[in-house]
Amino acid sequence: MTSLQRRLYMLFFVALFLITAPVLILFAQGYRFDRTGIIFVYSGSITIKSWPRDINIFIDGKEQEKKNLNVINNSYTINGVRPGNHTIQCEKDGYTSWTKGVDVHSGVSTEFWNVILFPIANREILQYDTKKIDQYFISPRKENEIVFFTSQDNQRIVSLLNIDNNEVEEIYNSEELSFLNSNLEENVEWSSDNKRILIPFSDGSQKVFIIARIKKENLQDIINLNQVFNGTAVDEEIILLNKEKNIKKEVEFEKVRWMFDKNDELVVFTTDHELYYIDITKPDEKILIDTQVSGFNFAGNRIYYTQLPNNIVWEIKDNNVDTKRQITNISVVTEENSFVTLTVYDQYRIAIETSKEELFMFNEEKEKNEITMDKLSDGVKGIQFSDDGKKLLYWTANEIWYLMLRDWKVQPIREKGDRVFITRFSAPVRNVQWMDDYENVLFSIGSLIKSVNIDIRWGAHIVDVHNATSDLSVRDMVYDKQNQLLFTRVRSDEESKLETMLLIDKGFFGR
Repeated sequence: MTSLQRRLYMLFFVALFLITAPVLILFAQGYRFDRTGIIFVYSGSITIKSWPRDINIFIDGKEQEKKNLNVINNSYTINGVRPGNHTIQCEKDGYTSWTKGVDVHSGVSTEFWNVILFPIANREILQYDTKKIDQYFISPRKENEIVFFTSQDNQRIVSLLNIDNNEVEEIYNSEELSFLNSNLEENVEWSSDNKRILIPFSDGSQKVFIIARIKKENLQDIINLNQVFNGTAVDEEIILLNKEKNIKKEVEFEKVRWMFDKNDELVVFTTDHELYYIDITKPDEKILIDTQVSGFNFAGNRIYYTQLPNNIVWEIKDNNVDTKRQITNISVVTEENSFVTLTVYDQYRIAIETSKEELFMFNEEKEKNEITMDKLSDGVKGIQFSDDGKKLLYWTANEIWYLMLRDWKVQPIREKGDRVFITRFSAPVRNVQWMDDYENVLFSIGSLIKSVNIDIRWGAHIVDVHNATSDLSVRDMVYDKQNQLLFTRVRSDEESKLETMLLIDKGFFGR
């Protein structure tokens, strides 16, 4: 090689270095060459955290490499995405897909933290021998236990179902009482030690609450709380005599709850708008908490209740009436002597639903010295707080919304007070409930069970999770967040059965 050739080679590599080095530096810093504009543009990135973790990600139809998986937080980060509109697809064999349009910006990571693909292949659906089931409730006593109601001939039967071995055990039955309509949304409740159960019934004219004790898997020592409260549980002849002489009118119940962390104590709310505390071991010592009460609920070790005529909210600690203090000072006008549904997250976040299906929200952020009391909506069918108290999910006959109760700094970034419309259907929306990440919502339309992600950037993602084969009424679908089980009541002309399926099998590594 001659001296001239060596110089030419050296000049070539120097020139190549001078040309490629800036390109490589720009590429490493996130710049990409735009052939359309013949210019380098600063790229963005997309981060996706999904269940299951091992998924295939496509951007504009091009599959991304699996090496982009960040094992520290189980998320995928795709760098070097050119600014502009793109389509993301997340797929896995045997699962539903997830598709989203996204507008990527220069130097910004667009993040999706709660992507769920639901299993659709090889999914085991179990059906239980529950005969004709009327209503059912998840038991807190065992992970594998359900309480359910059935009607046979003239009997109303309450039973326990072990979903592991399909064993059914009758725990209470009555020929005189009937079950309440599921639209009233009355729950069975367990005492704090899970040894007593409170069961709501109707005798045809009023609500009747039965308490039973569990001993060695059997419910015994049946107590009619109405009779205990009214002092009529012992001598029925005296009661009949008093009724004939019109000496004493029995108190009728509107609602009953176990006192928090107590096994023998309850709070009784009467149709005469009186709120009582009663210890069933000492019923004669019951305490009148307050009068003109329109609704009540618990949070922590506090009782919250609204009082007519303006539905001002009050709080007392435990059952000590001397600790009574006013929480709100803004009037919520309702019909005279009407009842409200009070849902309490804590003393700072309280929702009031009126008998006319109006929803009011009291929201206080003490750190910022900010208090609001707003009417959110008419025609509200139900609400749920998220577990962290930062979101309130609410729905009407055809729409699903949520309200931000606190600022949210994770994408999608939201501010306190934001009211976000999620979706609308022409058919009735039923069985609306948070999933365990509180960024996805389950609901039913007819027989279809659907899920919607509340991240509505570039449109809401809605997917069909399951077809229950029969239309689902109120409370026909229950999602067990702890065990990721989905329960449904499916019906035919002759029977109604309880079915369950594993909605998300996260396993040990969440794959």
